[in-house]
Amino acid sequence: MIKDFFDRRDQYIDDKKRKRAVRMRILIPVCAVCCVALIGFGVWKSGVLRKTTGTKNNTSTPTDILLEFEKSQELTAGSSGEPAKTKKMDDTMRAAYETFAYKLFAQLPKGKTRMISPFSIYVALSMLSDGADGNTLAQLDELLGLTAEERNAYLAGWLQELEAVRDKGETTFTNADSVWIYEKLKSLVPNDYLNICAQYFKAAVFATPMDDSTVKDVNAWVKSKTKDMIDEIMDSMPSNTAAILMNAITLDAKWDKEFDEEKTKKDYTFTKADGTTEKVDMMFGEMPDGYLQNELATGFIKPYKGGEYSYIALLPREGVSVNQLLASLSPESIRSLLGDKNYKYMKINIGIPKYEAEYSIELNDVLQQLGVTDAFDETKANLSRMIMDFSVYVGKVGHKTYISVDEKGTQTAGATDVVIQYRSLPPSVILNRPFVYIIVDSNGLPIFLGTFEG
Repeated sequence: MIKDFFDRRDQYIDDKKRKRAVRMRILIPVCAVCCVALIGFGVWKSGVLRKTTGTKNNTSTPTDILLEFEKSQELTAGSSGEPAKTKKMDDTMRAAYETFAYKLFAQLPKGKTRMISPFSIYVALSMLSDGADGNTLAQLDELLGLTAEERNAYLAGWLQELEAVRDKGETTFTNADSVWIYEKLKSLVPNDYLNICAQYFKAAVFATPMDDSTVKDVNAWVKSKTKDMIDEIMDSMPSNTAAILMNAITLDAKWDKEFDEEKTKKDYTFTKADGTTEKVDMMFGEMPDGYLQNELATGFIKPYKGGEYSYIALLPREGVSVNQLLASLSPESIRSLLGDKNYKYMKINIGIPKYEAEYSIELNDVLQQLGVTDAFDETKANLSRMIMDFSVYVGKVGHKTYISVDEKGTQTAGATDVVIQYRSLPPSVILNRPFVYIIVDSNGLPIFLGTFEG
């Protein structure tokens, strides 16, 4: 009987190892976001990230709800009618995306809790790259790690994989993209660009007056696509806005093994980075395995139902700061942490604060530090594949995230907006008064001359 028990246990562990090996190849970027959310908890009340009371209604607004906008007009619903050329996730895409994610995170302002969705930012910048040319395109592709054509195919395939999880009924992942065009410039937007956005990103396209009504419409779109988790992404509209590129994602995942609410301890002492303390609700539980350790931290990996996503938490060792730990994060360090050397198959007790928080940042300076400079320069930006024969540049890249962690699981959302601005309006010539007309031949010689006076 004892031998049978150990045989069953060994078989269980072997099965878990095989499943985890497959899962980890997909989960690392998502896990890193969750990791950042927890280890940054200690400096949570820095002012940018705030703790809220209560729970937002995260299920009342489906992502496919028919929205009623004030003035924005939908031109396309997000399908080009042509199937996207897809490529499956492989080491090439994985390396490009992970490198981008950790490089971006390392450049975020320090001294504040940080929480981003590199996936949302990557998708939004990919749509920007599809509209860029020349040195502007080269800088974006260098940061994103692949050419636009390669990246689009990989992203289309990845999105199909992520959205397929939704069909299993265990985890809900949603992704939505949109392009908002100043109504007076819509004739200057090439169909090729809109087709790429629709084909690979299923992006809806809207014509809009780019005024206060557009702010309301964009925020309504974001609120809907993030299931009310992010109320707004914009608070005002620059007067010279030509276009806005939007991405919004959500992830609603239940723990594979939920926490027992009766074991949650209220008013548990949490010590922040500056030594001060505050009271939190601490959720306690047990895990059969998943203990992580290296020279900088100890931690654990807690899976969600379905096995497609997991939550990684890392606690800095005594004498190691959160910033030191964050500085060490890289694709290589995460792979090492999840490898046989640092991953322990042993029963552990865990505790996670029950929390709800949001974060927002403007990424202009961060992206310029990473080499994307021309896109923000009025005189150097080349976005001619997005808006033809017109001087436009990137005015702002904004990003906002939300997370809620409780006994049942995790709900999180991210939204990214890329605001394209113009230096001056194109001249308008409206023949609404008497005018002269000339019909010329190929040499410019007048064949007809006339006036129209009504």
